[in-house]
Amino acid sequence: MINVVIDDYRVIIAFWLIFSRVLPIIMQLPLFDNVSIPMIVTILATLVISYGFFPIVASEVYRDIDYMGVNNFWILTIYNVLVGLVIGYMVKVIMQVFVAAGGVMTQQLGFSAVRYFDQSAGVAVGPYEELIHWTMLVMIISTGALLPMFKGMLGSFSSVHIFDWGNLRTLIPFFSKFFSATFVSALMLASPIIVVNLIIMGVLGIIARTVPQMNVLMVSFVVNIGLGFLIFISISGEFFNVGYKMYLDYLADWFHMLST
Repeated sequence: MINVVIDDYRVIIAFWLIFSRVLPIIMQLPLFDNVSIPMIVTILATLVISYGFFPIVASEVYRDIDYMGVNNFWILTIYNVLVGLVIGYMVKVIMQVFVAAGGVMTQQLGFSAVRYFDQSAGVAVGPYEELIHWTMLVMIISTGALLPMFKGMLGSFSSVHIFDWGNLRTLIPFFSKFFSATFVSALMLASPIIVVNLIIMGVLGIIARTVPQMNVLMVSFVVNIGLGFLIFISISGEFFNVGYKMYLDYLADWFHMLST
């Protein structure tokens, strides 16, 4: 018979608090958020990461435990879960910039028009969203861009404490600028397709006035999709290079703001 005796509950609580902050972040990372990975794999990966973080950040977590007391275990847990959700959500929002750009392209090229004629075909994600999303995901994973995320996650334990909760109000101006910048970025990435679509619609409008017997609606579908593919192929290299740089810049800004 094996008797397990815990001499210091602070160690167990500290590990649990690290785990409770890391898990919401891991669940929202691009790798775990977009691939059908079983939950048990996510939890085991979080346990391994928490175990690796523990010797580095345990002293910082002890400060929160000493401030709140061991008896306020659930308050500390809720706090760390909320912090993890916010950190992970901001990383996820950066990734959604490219999905939003793909959504604008899908609308402009007419791929989503099938929903107006066949309501049963209400597909939430179009081809450009999937193409851009998976391409960016492969680029992020293959180039090691996930490492800054883990570095920022590690640094959050030393910069975000429960006794400094009032200082988080300084993040409100940052959030305002951040979300407005992501909106503009999505439009900027989709701007070549938007401009081409405007030109096509203008030309087809002139043709519709001069040749009224032509079915401009059907012609516009073919022209939009065909020219859209050509334009996207011609700008794809620059599109993904700019998108990747924007991803790293936004990620650096977020974690820099979080650590100050």
